[in-house]
Amino acid sequence: MYRDIPTNLITGFLGTGKTTAILHLLSQAPVGQRWAVLVNEFGRIGVDGDLMQIEAGDHAEVYVEEIAGGCLCCVGSACMQVGLNRLIRSSKPDRILIEPTGLGHPAQLIQQLTGPQYGEVIDLRATIGLVDARMLNDPRYTSHPNFQDQLHLADVLIGNKLDCYTEADRDAFYTLVKAQGSAKKAATMVAHGGFKQAYLDEPRLERTALFPEAHAFNTDSHKHHHDHEHAGGDWYRIEGAADGFYTAGWTLPADTSFVPGCLRQIMVLSGVVRMKGFVPASNGQLRINATPGEWSEEALEQQVNPRIELISTDPLDWRVIERQLRECVENQAAPAASRK
Repeated sequence: MYRDIPTNLITGFLGTGKTTAILHLLSQAPVGQRWAVLVNEFGRIGVDGDLMQIEAGDHAEVYVEEIAGGCLCCVGSACMQVGLNRLIRSSKPDRILIEPTGLGHPAQLIQQLTGPQYGEVIDLRATIGLVDARMLNDPRYTSHPNFQDQLHLADVLIGNKLDCYTEADRDAFYTLVKAQGSAKKAATMVAHGGFKQAYLDEPRLERTALFPEAHAFNTDSHKHHHDHEHAGGDWYRIEGAADGFYTAGWTLPADTSFVPGCLRQIMVLSGVVRMKGFVPASNGQLRINATPGEWSEEALEQQVNPRIELISTDPLDWRVIERQLRECVENQAAPAASRK
């Protein structure tokens, strides 16, 4: 029933703006076409899938399937197969966009999508690789094998967040592109994920991964992604770790209300490299999205279940972080922002 569905991977390390780029693409989807998105998150709580569904609104031609935790990129990944099969059956899409987790390694996912199971169903086109050029001097990212292979296996390379770049950042991106030689179909810098939709139809280039065995996930997730669940009153926390990164996510009571600015203070002081979520505040529910040196918060008209996700490059005591988060809630005796 389903043959040669145009499909693209939208890859990029943590915080490069993959979800923003996909939202930009969805806003330009041709009238009358059904577009489907399969989104995978490193943490177990899940934020991006709901965000895409909210932004798509009542547009009946956009379908979203989210897989929180686990990994789409692993050989024989059951979650990828189940999620993708369900998405295809429910939406009968004219195009599929797949967003692996920022720590995902695209080689094995490409292998699955071009293999016998999906070879006639999926027409895998250009992999779009996003990079934040401000990261290109940070060894936590540049020395990571998954980061290197995301760049290496991208057919189109996008330097995202151009509006935040210095001249040195732009030069770093030009240097990166030059080092790739003729291995890319296109390379450009954009702001807010606004790259040309035409890049999706560039052909996929055949190449071999630089570090095919680097990815620490595999089908036995209990060996490599250790999940720990904790219930504390109405707060519910799930911890995990893989590939040298650590995460904790919380689902929160609906009546929680955070002190403005307090969450930002926690991120600055804790060493967290990624914070995102839907959090209630005195002025309404906010969507927060942050990386070091960059903080974004937007008011949400549609209310969703409150949650927050944090990622770090070092093991943190998440019990301490949770205590700080709780102290950021209005009407608590000692807000974290005011503690010495």
